[in-house]
Amino acid sequence: MNAIMDNEKVPLWVYRSMKKQDLDNDYFFYEDGTILHHYDRTINKRDIEEDILPKDIPEYEREKILAQCEGECPNEVFERIKLILYGQ
Repeated sequence: MNAIMDNEKVPLWVYRSMKKQDLDNDYFFYEDGTILHHYDRTINKRDIEEDILPKDIPEYEREKILAQCEGECPNEVFERIKLILYGQ
């Protein structure tokens, strides 16, 4: 495997949601277990990206993420997302 491929994260699944009117609140899950939170804080503060840990996601949000994943994802992806959110 070459060095470029080693540095690229492999996406697993994206949870897309909105908070308030039209503010993004998305979570990108990767094969390596990392999570990227992409969100808008206000109308003027948009497209903020932060690498976060599962514990940084409120419990009610983790439950919504899992419920949506269960409906959208193949079982092996659902199990991986569940492991990322609760198994670490």
